[in-house]
Parts: sequence; structure tokens; C-alpha cells
Amino acid sequence: MANRKLRIGLIGAGGISETHCHGWSKLADCELVAITDMNAQAAQKRAQDFKIPSVESSAKTLVARKDIDVVDVVVPNFFHKEFSIAAMNAGKHVLCEKPLALTRKEVLAMIAASEKTGKKLMAAQHMRFQQETEAMKAYITSNPLGDVYYGRAWYNRRRQLPCRPGFMYMKNSGGGCCIDVGVHVLDTALHLMNNFEPVSVTGVSLTKLARRPDAWSEWGTIDKENLDVEDFAAGFIRFANGAALSLECSFMLNQKSKYTSRIDLFGSEAGIAWPECEVYSTSASKCFVDSKIEFLPGEAPHHKVISAFAESVMGDTEVPVPPSQSLAVISILEGLYKSQKTGSEVVLAKA
Repeated sequence: MANRKLRIGLIGAGGISETHCHGWSKLADCELVAITDMNAQAAQKRAQDFKIPSVESSAKTLVARKDIDVVDVVVPNFFHKEFSIAAMNAGKHVLCEKPLALTRKEVLAMIAASEKTGKKLMAAQHMRFQQETEAMKAYITSNPLGDVYYGRAWYNRRRQLPCRPGFMYMKNSGGGCCIDVGVHVLDTALHLMNNFEPVSVTGVSLTKLARRPDAWSEWGTIDKENLDVEDFAAGFIRFANGAALSLECSFMLNQKSKYTSRIDLFGSEAGIAWPECEVYSTSASKCFVDSKIEFLPGEAPHHKVISAFAESVMGDTEVPVPPSQSLAVISILEGLYKSQKTGSEVVLAKA
């Protein structure tokens, strides 16, 4: 592979595929060779815009091609497991849009396929690659916060429910804001905490605003009659080391800002605020010691996650978002949904 480009095939031509195509196109040592989608017209449009030479009739024919090294799965959540496993079984490495899958059982099946075939598997958790996240992670790796015993993480929007079939219907997405945006901030929080050993979760998953007669979204027309996903979720997670994390996410929340995403971590030595990149501590001389991490502008995180995965494939190194960590994230989110149904705390299986 060192003497030729890494060849990419895309399964999916929806909205996020454009971002992925831009990301792959920026890499001199990668080339897009094929794309497929159930909507043939959408696939043809992506192929035309990004000079992709081949449009396949199905995912099955795409993964069977001998001239593809990596399959990028950018389809509704419900199909992540099926297409990813098919690609790995056909000898392809897989980059899959978040969430990696919808349940712990599905992620375990994907990990098993990766281990059996020796092919790499990674969820495209792009928020790990934001400049703020990378700067904060680098700082606290060199300057530990001590015992991180509590954290808060939230990702809330105001009247910004995505009004496309891939987001409004459980049969396609497997959930609403929790599985769509909650997965982002939860993964980032665990990454900064360096803690992927959850033991239990309790939470709520509610649809309080999206089906109201007067409900509306800035992002399209809500199908109020058939929408069956939550527009708000919140949870409380306990970890094996005694730490805890609160999680909150929404598409429709009645708040001042149209969008807020934040993580606060509290350690025995210092605390941090993300994405502000602020650090808070005290001194023995009764002083408050606060600081702010500054960083230079960088590449778009969606593109960086693609570049990082490509480097791991070409260099045969561990992927920067190990699927074992995605397993912890999905276990928590699945547990939160179960807690809503049972009305009680859910004990999670060990990874």
C-alpha cells in the first residue's frame, strides 16, 4: 500500500457524506473510487461533485470490489452494523459514522468481525478532533486533574430538530437526541476523563415538545404524526472507580441559546471547562489559580478524524477511537433508554 493510494468506497450519499467526501478529497494519498446509495440520484450527484469514477448499485457490490481498501459507512444508524460487518468480511477497513451501532450487542458483533478479519474499525467521533478537545486532552495528560470524581456534560439545541427521515423515525435512527448528539458529548467527556468503565446509568428519555400542535424547528417541517424519537434525554452515570457523570441533551429545549455544548470535569487537583479550555485550581496560600489554554486554528474536525483513520490504516497502528471505547459509550446510551422504560437504575455489563 505504500506504493499506491488508499482507495475508498462510500456507502451512503446523504448530507454527512458531502463532509466525508471533502475530507477524503483533501488527502493526497487517498482516492475515492466508488459510492452507493439507495437513492441512485443522490449517489450520482456525489460522484459528479467529487469525481468519483464509479456508482455501485448496492452496498453488496461495492464491498465486493477488489480495488477498495476502506469502506466509509455514512448511512442511517440502523444499517451501521450490517454494512460494517459486510465490509470487514470482504477484507475492507471500516470508518463508520457515529454512533458506531445502536446496542452493546451490535458493537460486540462488529468488534468480533474486526478481530476475526484483522480489519480496522472506528467510529467517526469528530468532536475528539476539535482544536479545543485536542488542546484540553494534551494539557490534562501533562497536568493531571487528580482524582476526577464528577463531571457534567450537555449538548442542547433550541428548536433545532433535524427533520429528515434518518433522524425522526426510530426504525432508521434507533433514537433521537440521545443517540444523535448525546453520543458526541458523552464520548468527548469519557475521552477527557480517560474513563471508559461505566457500571450503571439511570435516566429519562422524553418527547415533550416535538409533537405539540404548535411545535416547529428551524431545520425543516416536523412530521408530528409519525415522529417517534425523544427530543430530550438526561442521565446519571456511575463508574467503576466511584466517579459520576451527568448527561443532558436536547433538540428542542426552551433555553436562551440556540445551541450549547459543554463539559465540566472536577478533579482533586483541578477542574476544567470545555470548550472554553479553562482550568481552575487553588494554592496552599489561599489563592484561586485560573488559566486558559490558547491554541492555533486548525483543520476541520470532520476532516481530521478521516485523516487520523487513514494514517492508522496506512501505518498499521491502533485507531485513535478504539471500538472498545465506543462500546462503553453505546452501553451507557442503551442503558439510559432502558432506564426510561423500567423507571430504575440499569446495571451495565462489563466491557
